[in-house]
Amino acid sequence: MPFLIGTRGSQLALAQAEGVRAQIAALLEDNGIKLEVIKTLGDRLSAKEAEEDAKGEPVIGLFTRELDEALLSGGIRAAIHSLKDVPTVLPKGIRLGVFIQRADPRDALISKTGLKFTQLPAGSRVGTSSPRREAQIKALRPDLVVLPLQGNVDTRLRKLSEGEFDAIVVAAAGLTRLGREKEITELLSPSDVLPAPAQGVLVVAIRQEDTELLEALRPIHDISTWICARAERSFLKTLQGGCRVPVGALATHEGNHLFLRGVIAHTNGKQVLRFDQKGPATEPESLGGELAQVFLKNGAQEILSGFGRTSW
Repeated sequence: MPFLIGTRGSQLALAQAEGVRAQIAALLEDNGIKLEVIKTLGDRLSAKEAEEDAKGEPVIGLFTRELDEALLSGGIRAAIHSLKDVPTVLPKGIRLGVFIQRADPRDALISKTGLKFTQLPAGSRVGTSSPRREAQIKALRPDLVVLPLQGNVDTRLRKLSEGEFDAIVVAAAGLTRLGREKEITELLSPSDVLPAPAQGVLVVAIRQEDTELLEALRPIHDISTWICARAERSFLKTLQGGCRVPVGALATHEGNHLFLRGVIAHTNGKQVLRFDQKGPATEPESLGGELAQVFLKNGAQEILSGFGRTSW
């Protein structure tokens, strides 16, 4: 049976998956490993459409469910995901086996005129697909007009060049993996705009019982990325937040210590909570949970209540 790795079919997903496929093929000395494109609900519908289709119920695994099904049925041996798209509660029988070394987790500003974020004139139209980015941008620059931005990276860049926006904000990692990092005007500091939990992390999902593959792929598993991602995802899980909730988190691993920063902000830009916490690197889930509790005790419930919280 051929060794197939499942992936979504977008240009970015394919670029990311091919990079990991090449690493696996080189490691296992198997040139027969191929990618299998699987269309997910998130590829067919926008997040908003999916929520409407589900009649207001939480949408779980918008970009992963069909890949999970193919994995569990044996149609593919592994699946490659952007970790920020993976639900914090996994389907039974699936494990996140390998965490690829994290790319730059920051958000990137691309402006039509080359002006940086603080230089954009009042009233400038800034496009983003993320409530998290919208909330933090408005908190920093309430004089900017934040507008919804949909589509893949090429579509977003085209809309910018055609004058629909004066600037856009997207994940730096995606631009880098597509070889378009030279188009970045400015990398936004996490002190100003915290990224989504696990932004920039790629993960290889496998079947729970496939310990042989897990062991074989160990050389490409990045321990520091794994530790940081676990803290960030624990923070999100405790808050019961999904990808449409305005929550940001970023962990930094230094020796035996782990430093975790978080933000929860309303998309009106007026309600913003920022806290951080330090703990042992051996207990990332505990650190994430503890930081989430700090937020919940300081008003996070009020902000999150209107954003469809779910342990997606």
